[in-house]
Amino acid sequence: MLWQALRAGLKPTKLLRRNLKYACDAALPLGIRILIEPLNRYDAPGYFLTTTDQACKIINEVKANNLALMFDCYHVQLIKGDLSHRLAELMPIIGHIQFASVPDQRAPDQSEVNFAHVFQVITELGYSAPLGAEYKPVGSTPNTLSWMLKYA
Repeated sequence: MLWQALRAGLKPTKLLRRNLKYACDAALPLGIRILIEPLNRYDAPGYFLTTTDQACKIINEVKANNLALMFDCYHVQLIKGDLSHRLAELMPIIGHIQFASVPDQRAPDQSEVNFAHVFQVITELGYSAPLGAEYKPVGSTPNTLSWMLKYA
């Protein structure tokens, strides 16, 4: 379908918006929220969605109540930094928040990011949904989860 649309002259961004609108319309009656996630250029070279500004623009253009931003602290820190301000600015369109250490995407207790502060900001902004720890574990599962005691 993609190559047919491109051959017909449909720009990839327009095709993306059209497909997102279709997905959102199909998901809405089922109570499903669609998320889009910007990824950093180091881990995903060539990926088209590389900034929260792009994601914001797409979400505003699609105009679907069930389309939201996947705010991955790891990617956002590598893309633009300034997590506290980005969270505050984007909170109205954030559908889910993930985190991992920067720069190695490991458990968050060994990060250059002060996650105690980030989690406090998230709470102060009123976000009460679950957070996702998406990282590359090293060692046994119990050992990789010990970081949770630090932030409990």
